[in-house]
Amino acid sequence: MRILTLFFVGCCITICAAPMPSFHTQQQSQEQPQVPKTIHQLFVEDGEDAHNGIAKFSEEELTARGKARETKVRALLAADELKTGEDFHEAAFIFQHGDDSEHCLFAHVLAMEAVLKGSDEAKWIEAATLDRYLQSIGQPQVFGTQYPLDPHLPHQPHPAVGSQGAFRSGRTLAPYNEQFLPDSARLAFCVPALAQQKENVAMFNAGKRPTETMRAPGCPR
Repeated sequence: MRILTLFFVGCCITICAAPMPSFHTQQQSQEQPQVPKTIHQLFVEDGEDAHNGIAKFSEEELTARGKARETKVRALLAADELKTGEDFHEAAFIFQHGDDSEHCLFAHVLAMEAVLKGSDEAKWIEAATLDRYLQSIGQPQVFGTQYPLDPHLPHQPHPAVGSQGAFRSGRTLAPYNEQFLPDSARLAFCVPALAQQKENVAMFNAGKRPTETMRAPGCPR
């Protein structure tokens, strides 16, 4: 048994130290609940699932993982843990992977908050989440950020050039209200001009992923 001396103001007390904790005690300590993940950790995990998840998990497991992340993001929001534009930017990316209008609208609100807090990087996701929301309620997109599969074309799988995983050709911009916005508005939100978008569709359908031209020149990718 070791002897420890504790010093207080004006006096000292000598006590016997308890024996070193056993392996069983250490194991119990390791099993304590972990500190909740930060928004950046959730964002990184979301990106990994988007690129490689299909090779690691079933569709049901991926859906469950996504819903668990959304729950954690909402908890961080409720606890006022999201502070910066980057925090809200990453939260928007997580929710925009949802498959219904509520997810897309919520992601859009998060993206707006990110831009308001000074994140220029969030401008593209602000436009993209609006397009996704419009598509989810049966309306045409207005920025041209989405390249859905065209039901009238064959969907040939191709290896992804410049990215991980595989993708399918047979894509389109439709339904798309091309006249709703001028190119200047698209470029202000880091979305490429209409002519470039059409070139992107052609590249997709030729079996090439247009990685470098999915956003306007000079914008983060």
